[in-house]
Amino acid sequence: MTLRSLTMPKWGLSMQEGTVGPWSVQEGATIAEGDELVDVETSKIVNTFEAPFAGHLRRIVGREGETLPVGALLAVFGPADAAEEEIDAFVSDFQARFVPQDEEASSALESVQVAIGEARALRAVIAGVGEPPVVFLHGFGGDLDNWAAVQSALASSRRTVAIDLPGHGGSAKILTGAAPADLAADVAHALDALDIPRAHLIGHSLGGAVALAFALAHPERTESLALICAAGLPGGRLDSGYLDGFLAARRARDLAGVLSQLFADPAFATRELAESVLKARRLDGAEDALAAIRRAMDSSAFAIESARLGSLQAPLLIVASARDQIVGAPDRASLPAHARLIVIEDAGHMPHAERPAAVIAALRAHLG
Repeated sequence: MTLRSLTMPKWGLSMQEGTVGPWSVQEGATIAEGDELVDVETSKIVNTFEAPFAGHLRRIVGREGETLPVGALLAVFGPADAAEEEIDAFVSDFQARFVPQDEEASSALESVQVAIGEARALRAVIAGVGEPPVVFLHGFGGDLDNWAAVQSALASSRRTVAIDLPGHGGSAKILTGAAPADLAADVAHALDALDIPRAHLIGHSLGGAVALAFALAHPERTESLALICAAGLPGGRLDSGYLDGFLAARRARDLAGVLSQLFADPAFATRELAESVLKARRLDGAEDALAAIRRAMDSSAFAIESARLGSLQAPLLIVASARDQIVGAPDRASLPAHARLIVIEDAGHMPHAERPAAVIAALRAHLG
């Protein structure tokens, strides 16, 4: 086994650097893929960097408190018997060759505005190559950056497209309708504009309901479907108190308290995250659009009957979290026989933020 570098990840289009937090492991430790290594703080969130591969942690290079650019060396993995001089040389060579990417050079992620009608467009971030692509749809009040860690991982082997749903992020705030089927119709228009006739769909929470509505309306365009803590599944629930609290909060401190309900570890609900969400809500039309979608969540159109779920022919993965306070877990007995259900421990409603390695592993197995 040769020496391998662990580098500062890129979580989202806007991320240019991260601050190293506490390490959860020590030099010399034997690491399994998915083990928690170190906290990394960005301008939007504190996330735990999980091991992308297994091996021996021979040298920690990025020290707690250091702010490092994307791609900078965090640690060195290698054989337990590798000489210290060999590791010294590896680190020196990496540092001598490393050139931080500027904003223009980080174009592995491409941000585009996709027209879906007169004066309406959806923001999308595209990365990777390979057909059919993977399309990510985020949850209520979120945006496509929620998928940053997962999209970056899957883009290494296939084309990925993360979309801001109508009313969210950089997408149009004028809605043609607020039900999942209406939002799914806008997603279909966006895929048409991107010349994507067929795709793997991955949806979280509200995005799960939208992805499911798309699959039911367009089975011929659905290569596979993955629903992560999706709203509207049989046996699940929807915490109306969280949704109403989200819309009512006007200060970052108050919103951070609401957002803490999304995570098993409330430390993920940082003030910076709350301020970022509030900033997005203050865009013209955003509050009205979110309120309309919130009202639609109380309608019968939001819940999917078991029979309709069973009509899906595409491969179906359902990911639930053991500590999800927002939608709970679906009724296993009401799921189609061909559905694969995975429950992630030690995660709340945002497992792709709290336990990204587990979600990435499940998605890779699902996508094949």
